Amino acid sequence: MINRLVSKEEEIELEEKLKILNKPTMKSIRTKLGDIYDCINIYEQPAFDHPLLKNHKIQMKPNVIQGEQTDEPISNMISSGMRSKLVGCPPGTVPIRRTTKEDLINSKYASNWIKRRHYVSAQPTAEKVYYGGSAKIAIANPSVDRPYKFSTGQIWIQNGPQKELNSIEFGWAVYPDLFGDNKTRVFGSWTTDGFKETGCYNMLCPGFVQVHPEYSFGEHIRAGTYGGNQLAFYFSVHRDPQSGNWWLINGVDHAKIGYWPKEIFTHLRNNASVIGYGGVAGTDLGGPTPPMGHGHLPIADSKYTCCMLDMKVVNGRGNYVKFDTSKVQLNRDTKTSCYDLIPPSKYIFRGIIMFFGGPGGKCSKI
Repeated sequence: MINRLVSKEEEIELEEKLKILNKPTMKSIRTKLGDIYDCINIYEQPAFDHPLLKNHKIQMKPNVIQGEQTDEPISNMISSGMRSKLVGCPPGTVPIRRTTKEDLINSKYASNWIKRRHYVSAQPTAEKVYYGGSAKIAIANPSVDRPYKFSTGQIWIQNGPQKELNSIEFGWAVYPDLFGDNKTRVFGSWTTDGFKETGCYNMLCPGFVQVHPEYSFGEHIRAGTYGGNQLAFYFSVHRDPQSGNWWLINGVDHAKIGYWPKEIFTHLRNNASVIGYGGVAGTDLGGPTPPMGHGHLPIADSKYTCCMLDMKVVNGRGNYVKFDTSKVQLNRDTKTSCYDLIPPSKYIFRGIIMFFGGPGGKCSKI
């Protein structure tokens, strides 16, 4: 890790934030990778320190949403059943990754990382409003060396003008400054102003409400092998039709991890205008950016290219449905020699599939 200098005033502020985020624990769990998760009373978790959540009534499970059946997998694509379960939290508690001072210092630079990242994405445009999105994302482990670099395979849910952008991003990430290693892990992030002042990754600020007793952000997920079998991990966020909260569900067991409450949002309070699927890679220093996916430009072969399959959106009736692949906006803010994608296409019995990735490098179009 790179040590960043902080002032005395910043040091005091960091200590105050750590007191808010690291609640009294009933038990702590250390994983094989060295992560520490604290078992926190579910009603006293950091989310409820958000000023808009003082009177929030916790929702223990989402209301029924229809149409989560999946399509037939590709022959070399295996649904990843390997999960890093956090066993041992007492009843009534949830596991939350312990926050360090270094985590908070790194998160302070998130706005710079956002500005200096490159992405490729596919955005369905057939509808004006959406209520969620899902996909099975092939798990890769791109080579990401420190400092400040990261690479993801992810889904975006957004609404609002850029200066007031409400956004939820989720999927997998290789992010050494966020997780302390170069493993592939589950992540989520949110903002209500384009990451200028609000929001954070995972649970580095009050906002996300954790309800699952054994899974949480930072979960390590095993990656597939380039040229061989791939491991796919299910990711979904949908707006609960009754509560209005945005629920994160993932894994082959469709584990209901928790939710971003509607109260913390403005433009996402009722619906989303953008659902995007793709990848992001970036660096804080303006140097060469790391690989995305398996580190090669995409070809239509899931053995050699990271892909998303069984891609769906949630409509106004609360159903997961396939979208019209003829009405998709492709977004590339980078040289196609660095990163690219093959547009979503329908495969018989296999749903909608998209391929993405690239080697990275000096990727600015300018």
